[in-house]
Amino acid sequence: MGESRKLWIEGPAGKLEAALRLSDPPRACAAIAHPHPLYGGTLHNPVIFHVDRELNRIGLTTLRFNFRGVEGSEGTHDDGGGEVDDVAAAARWVRALAPGGPMLLVGYSFGSRCAIDHALSDPAVAGVVAIGLPVRLWPFTEIERLGRPLAVVHGTRDQFGSIEEITSLLARASPPGQLYAVPGATHPFPAQAQEAALAVARAVEEMLQALPRTAASA
Repeated sequence: MGESRKLWIEGPAGKLEAALRLSDPPRACAAIAHPHPLYGGTLHNPVIFHVDRELNRIGLTTLRFNFRGVEGSEGTHDDGGGEVDDVAAAARWVRALAPGGPMLLVGYSFGSRCAIDHALSDPAVAGVVAIGLPVRLWPFTEIERLGRPLAVVHGTRDQFGSIEEITSLLARASPPGQLYAVPGATHPFPAQAQEAALAVARAVEEMLQALPRTAASA
């Protein structure tokens, strides 16, 4: 597993604080977006930290970053609008480090909303993994347009969406999405961050294996 290196990347509202783990050669790359900044979300969130480690362990180059206005990142919170542009900047930056392989987006809660919103307009995104998808906070009405693999890692006791609600949304996605349930977990995954991260790694492994060869080498 590669060492995590702190750095800053250029974002649309100024510099974004980030942490990079390299894989040589990378199987794929991933930009990883943290939970809601107004409720304590940062790139140091335990779930995000463990996801970063597990994805790097299976051969991905990873970039987790702080949204605008969080810790060392410049700019101010924009209620999700500008944060989608932050995801775009992180995705472009990490993809440049692995131009021969697929680029994935991973987001947790608010970060999953921003990741999906960006993927809807960026054909370079090969797939999305959402953690704790907050379907009771945002409707995800355009999920049918995603047109890329979607996986959701979700606690069976998540306060912001039941397993039944997630299953219903995944059935609307095209292609239909895949659920990776974490038994007993609530939205913050207390004491289950590692379990959630392993589920993300499993989802990514299966997603990469299922990607068409053209997408895997885009």
